[in-house]
Amino acid sequence: MQYIEIIVFLFGLAIGSFLNSIVFRYNTGESVANGRSRCFNCGRALSWAELIPVFSFLILRGKCKNCSSKISWQYPAGELLTGILFLAFFIEWQKKFPDNAAVLLFWFLICSFLVLITLYDIKHKIIPDSFAYSFLALAFLSKFIFSEINLLDLFLSLLPAAFLFSLWFFSKGRWMGLGDAKLMLGGGVFLGFPGVVYALLLSFWIGALAGIALLLGFSGITIKSEIPFGPFLILGIVLAFFFSDSLSFFSFFYA
Repeated sequence: MQYIEIIVFLFGLAIGSFLNSIVFRYNTGESVANGRSRCFNCGRALSWAELIPVFSFLILRGKCKNCSSKISWQYPAGELLTGILFLAFFIEWQKKFPDNAAVLLFWFLICSFLVLITLYDIKHKIIPDSFAYSFLALAFLSKFIFSEINLLDLFLSLLPAAFLFSLWFFSKGRWMGLGDAKLMLGGGVFLGFPGVVYALLLSFWIGALAGIALLLGFSGITIKSEIPFGPFLILGIVLAFFFSDSLSFFSFFYA
């Protein structure tokens, strides 16, 4: 790994730490941009040494230095996820658009919102409109700036979101959340057609396999347990982004 890639990965870890703070503070009345990080159990302000992404969690063994309360696994997981994805997007950018730094900036922003939505949906079982619409706006803006907008492709790319909306509408929210359909609007614009179809199929299949695994492996999870689908949609979007060129629509059915 070259030095620039190490720097990108570390930068991703730092952004992941910031995204975690948004997840835990958003809609709580606390400022996201201001205010020192603290232990949510004892309220003690954390020192800089306790805020180093991933490493502080490992050094502290996942517990608060003052009260020994457990630190959420979401902190190191979110940081690592962001670091890995930033590195992956950077490598992809080097292959395709090495002379256009603006593309990398947009990819990092889009990646940040995808991680933010994933972490928030896992923790709160909901996707805030502001997150979903910000992702959609970034996808539209990047499409408008960096490529020609094909109206037919744009229309087709929105069909998976319409499908998810129909599941939400006809089931009255029992099968699918409305936030998932809103998320897929941005996914459609970002990936285009048929990439967004691959993303939807992958998310359903991975979600089904993960659901079965959770039912078999966790005694507290039942068939009626609420499992957020947004993270599976985002996993499908990410996989389709990196591998759509090697995927064939019909291979899903006739492989």
